[in-house]
Amino acid sequence: MARTIHIEFPASGYGRSSKGAQAAGNLFADVLVGLLAFIGKPFTRAGSALARGYTSWTAARRQRRDDEKLWAVALSDARVMADLSRAMSQDALRDSRGYL
Repeated sequence: MARTIHIEFPASGYGRSSKGAQAAGNLFADVLVGLLAFIGKPFTRAGSALARGYTSWTAARRQRRDDEKLWAVALSDARVMADLSRAMSQDALRDSRGYL
């Protein structure tokens, strides 16, 4: 009984039938990678700009929703309205100090 089996098949040559086809495939892959590297930078910049824009839009939307909730509470509670009025008058005073 044999302990080892010797199978003699070449390791290369399967899939593509010739070296020319391998070279053409490698050239195509190199051109494709080069093209992606060339156009990848603008797409990356555009994607990051869109992400920043979306983040600022969601933050502004959240702030607007919170302001509307606070205003609804202030309309029904005089103490909250007084606090808002005081804060707004202090902001106006602080802003007008630069003009004096």
